[in-house]
Amino acid sequence: MAYSKADFDRVIANSVSQFPELAALYQVGDPRLLQAQSAIAQMMAMMSQQIEIGAMEPFDKVRDSTVLADASLKGLTPMATPARVRVLVENPTNAAFSLAAGRGLLDSSGRMYVADMPVTVPAGGAGRAELVQKQVRTIEHTVAVSQPFYKIEVPQPTDGRYISGIAVQDAFGVPYIYTLEFTNVANGDKVFHVECDEYRRLFVVFGYADYVGYQPNVGEVLTLTVYETTGDVRPDAGSPFALDYAIAPQDGQIKVTMDSLLLPGAAPMDIATLRELCKYPSAYDQTAVYLGEFDFLVRRNIPGLKFLSIWNETIEEMVRGPSIDNINRLFVAFAVPHDATRESIEQEIVRIIKAADDSYRIVFVTPVIFAIGMTIVAEVARIHDAEAVKKQIQDVLIKEYGAEAVPVRAGMLVVKYKAIYELLKKSVAALQDSGSDFSVVITPIKDKQLPEHFRYVTLPSLSIAVTLANYNLGSWGQ
Repeated sequence: MAYSKADFDRVIANSVSQFPELAALYQVGDPRLLQAQSAIAQMMAMMSQQIEIGAMEPFDKVRDSTVLADASLKGLTPMATPARVRVLVENPTNAAFSLAAGRGLLDSSGRMYVADMPVTVPAGGAGRAELVQKQVRTIEHTVAVSQPFYKIEVPQPTDGRYISGIAVQDAFGVPYIYTLEFTNVANGDKVFHVECDEYRRLFVVFGYADYVGYQPNVGEVLTLTVYETTGDVRPDAGSPFALDYAIAPQDGQIKVTMDSLLLPGAAPMDIATLRELCKYPSAYDQTAVYLGEFDFLVRRNIPGLKFLSIWNETIEEMVRGPSIDNINRLFVAFAVPHDATRESIEQEIVRIIKAADDSYRIVFVTPVIFAIGMTIVAEVARIHDAEAVKKQIQDVLIKEYGAEAVPVRAGMLVVKYKAIYELLKKSVAALQDSGSDFSVVITPIKDKQLPEHFRYVTLPSLSIAVTLANYNLGSWGQ
């Protein structure tokens, strides 16, 4: 149990009473004595609270620093996901036009895109190309000291963009191959690994001479190509794009407009998302050897999904009965974020899972939205405004269990009474009063819960009644 400031104040009062000269000053409230004693009591109370939190930290991960440290151990790097869009390319000229791979384009907000799937448009015709929202920054680094697992820090952009990818090559243009945690790497192989620390700093890591990979020598010049993106980007349908520069007079007549959003962009994971992902055991990573949670794998690669549930044949047969068709199947249900294209996200999910383990057959299931019914009846002290308390309770529950909340993005969500009581008591000051009281009733699901159920709290599903307490009013003055 954490001690409060009042607990330490009582100890101070008892201690001061043993010294008559100081006791007199303490009784009259001399600030020369009380200021120092009060500061000590406050600091000790804060220390006591931190010790209590630290005791529970391995289980709850309350502190942001603990979450960041755990995320770095799991390889959850602060890298963004670039948006992928499809554009319509119209060519009104009399000659064919080719939008080559790597050609840069700008949207109406001045954000840079790179052609990833090129297109050749015949004269007077139209075609579609795919663009990735990113731009390139290069960093030259001269190796100062040759040491095992030599690290180069990659500074984050300072203009609102985020790092989305890193490539490395030597002075002769020979590329280093990215290898996760130096898996299956022989001695001398030119590979690199990317890791981060608890301060969210990114590092490029090289090998260990005579053991694994290649260890750069003193004086070697390495070139880091850093790909940067703005994150969550959603150009309006029909909005114009422009070529970043003109190569031929024909380029000025080409019309490029937004057609559809294929994959949504996303900024690096925030603390709330990292806290949820850090609940998975540390043994899970991106390989098939230890991978026991495929939703962990998909979430770390496509962080913008509003809902994701992945389950295997065992869970499927628990809710819908056995079937021979379920053998070696993975079932996936997800909600499309914003205006993204479902087919493109399905293809990306298949690619991610197959890269880890290509033995599974993947089946996509349409998610079913269910509102979580909840009734809260509260009684608070008369000094509070009942409507204001009601609004506070509503805001707390919508923030924690609404459609945009991080915890509800996972499938098979079970809302626990204990969590609701702790959340409301911690977040609503009026419910912390000793004379207040409240009850919570969660509406049970009529039928059994299915893995594809996307459950969250909505304003219509919340019923909140707050009244003012009349305690201790009947006997006063009698």
